[in-house]
Amino acid sequence: MMQQTLDAAWAAEEVPEYTRMCMDLAVSEIGSNIIEHSGNGQPVRLRMVVTVGPKTISVVLNDDGRPVAVDLTEAAMPEELSERGRGLAIVHRVVDRVCYSRDRNGNCWTLMRRRAE
Repeated sequence: MMQQTLDAAWAAEEVPEYTRMCMDLAVSEIGSNIIEHSGNGQPVRLRMVVTVGPKTISVVLNDDGRPVAVDLTEAAMPEELSERGRGLAIVHRVVDRVCYSRDRNGNCWTLMRRRAE
């Protein structure tokens, strides 16, 4: 469903292929983390909004899962042989801004990238 939403946004707007690929990867990583970790084994409601502006693209992912203990300033690649833990580091490399917040409605992830390559 996330990829279908992105594909619809890309079809409606002329977005450079590399920019689309970077946003697809970032959304996949954050969305997978939400699905895997946020619900603690229970279903999670996930809402995604894609905004393609004249200069930037933003994707906001909201979920009603449990709070995330994350320090976005410390997102780094794990040791070479580690099988997990690369997601946030990859996201930081492919988008210009990653933000996380939590309010009474749940978690909110915002991903932003300049539209031009």
